[in-house]
Amino acid sequence: MARRLRDDAPGQWHHGTNRGHCRRTMFENERDCRKFLSLLAKEVRAGRLEVHAFCLMLNHYHLLVRSPKGQLSQAMANLQREYTRWFNRSRGRDGTLVKGRFKSKPVRDLVYRCNVLTYIHDNPVAAQQVARAAYFRFSSAWYWANRTERKLPKWLCTDWIQSELDNRGKEHLEDVFPSRIDEDFRRMIEKELGNRKPQDEEDTTIRHVLGLRTLRWALRQARLGDGTRPFRRVSPARLVEKAVGLRQKEVGPLLGYFTRRACDAWVNLRAGLLRTLSGCTQREIGLRNGRHNSTVCRDLQKHREFLKRVPAYEQLHAAIANDVIEAMRALARVPAR
Repeated sequence: MARRLRDDAPGQWHHGTNRGHCRRTMFENERDCRKFLSLLAKEVRAGRLEVHAFCLMLNHYHLLVRSPKGQLSQAMANLQREYTRWFNRSRGRDGTLVKGRFKSKPVRDLVYRCNVLTYIHDNPVAAQQVARAAYFRFSSAWYWANRTERKLPKWLCTDWIQSELDNRGKEHLEDVFPSRIDEDFRRMIEKELGNRKPQDEEDTTIRHVLGLRTLRWALRQARLGDGTRPFRRVSPARLVEKAVGLRQKEVGPLLGYFTRRACDAWVNLRAGLLRTLSGCTQREIGLRNGRHNSTVCRDLQKHREFLKRVPAYEQLHAAIANDVIEAMRALARVPAR
């Protein structure tokens, strides 16, 4: 099947990113970062790119670029190929370094562009590497914060950001662009770039329901599990099934305000909670619910859709998750907060 062509019209803005193959480290030291930036500068001097913002993390990178001549794909292919060749040669290794073609998302309006800029600069803060974006050495935010002491790189295009600062009479980047990105916008960007998996959304929901400290405590209590081998376990599966059963008796059938058949919603909810709280595989969920593996896959998909679209379903999901945690506290004889 042919790959979809990129939207790469001359003058188009893009948010470009890629990560190491199998999430391996791309930038092991300062020398690697400097080499990558020098190759990026080479593409700028060739007239194929305008770089407005960048951030080099341990195993991936982010760029806010403009393609003056519609040569984004050529420029990024050159950049990744030459960096991979240099990285391998300097370490006496061979093979791939990056995860295939780079990912890019067209940036068509000013509001989205400003949010992408904040998202790029916020990456090291979100990863808890630095307290402020301006403290991260290999990010354009660092150059803007220290431009009185150190000149901005010649290859870093400053026209747009400087015009935004001048129009508002500000000197510092954080006075115009927010220092932290909104979490909903972060999830939207990562989903569009293909960096977020379905279980990541479930993890976010569980973390929001339980709180980070409670989630960490629950993970430490995972040894209370019932012997299954999940990829992630917060609670034994039997506690989840018991909590769902008690709520089902209390609430009764979930009538058709979001599903045609009353029993379907409870099956979806049980499958979703077994996945996120107990870390059960699809096969294990199918054995517990008496359903085929392919049917469990649809149940989990509906569960994620209901969480997004139906407030009542989300509230019930949160209530059952709290019931499970309280049951775990009682088993572990840990006093509630």
